Amino acid sequence: DLHPAFPNPFNPTTTFRFDIPESKISANVFISIFDIQGREIEVLLNEKRLPGSYTVQWNATGYPTGVYFARLNYGSKVRTQKIIFLK
Repeated sequence: DLHPAFPNPFNPTTTFRFDIPESKISANVFISIFDIQGREIEVLLNEKRLPGSYTVQWNATGYPTGVYFARLNYGSKVRTQKIIFLK
């Protein structure tokens, strides 16, 4: 699961909390940020994680105000959420 970003809207940092369900093996976790045109602009995480709860932050300093999307991929699961950066 990808929990709602907090805070959202944010300036300039937001935190994502996600859970990797119980499994006998570690899963490759990939979290990335996309702009409104669907272009990947930043990779926040790309590594194997054991089951559990985790957090990762995104600092949007240097990016324009606007709507972005955070996408979490692990195993065959994909979760996406909209986030808003307000300066």
